[in-house]
Amino acid sequence: MNLLKNFWNDEAGLVMSAELVMLGTVGVLGATVGLSAASTAINDEMVEFSQAIRSLDQSYHIQGHKSCRAWTASSSYRQQDVAVSLADLCGQVEAAEKTVDPRSNLKRQAPPKSKELRKKMEAKKKKNKEKKKKNEA
Repeated sequence: MNLLKNFWNDEAGLVMSAELVMLGTVGVLGATVGLSAASTAINDEMVEFSQAIRSLDQSYHIQGHKSCRAWTASSSYRQQDVAVSLADLCGQVEAAEKTVDPRSNLKRQAPPKSKELRKKMEAKKKKNKEKKKKNEA
């Protein structure tokens, strides 16, 4: 009984426990802020990494070869532009979720075929030449 009375009247540990509470609070706050900063930094790095992987160009071209009596065929693949494929992917996701807005659907059409693209490029070149002639005159 005497031992419990001594513990009850002992005030020497009071300052120590207050210090420990203060240090514990500062430690928990510091750890929380540190983990939050680390989480943000890791998330930013993952976003940059995913964008780097997405922007890799997988296009290739292998030239065919002919010799005496043998030949090999050529092969090639041209990857679609990243912005076009991303818009197409977003359009497919919206269509799957049935949340397609008709106005936004106009932006997400298939890219033109090479013949159509050549015609448009030639028309732009002609317009630019005509503008240059008018500016010079």
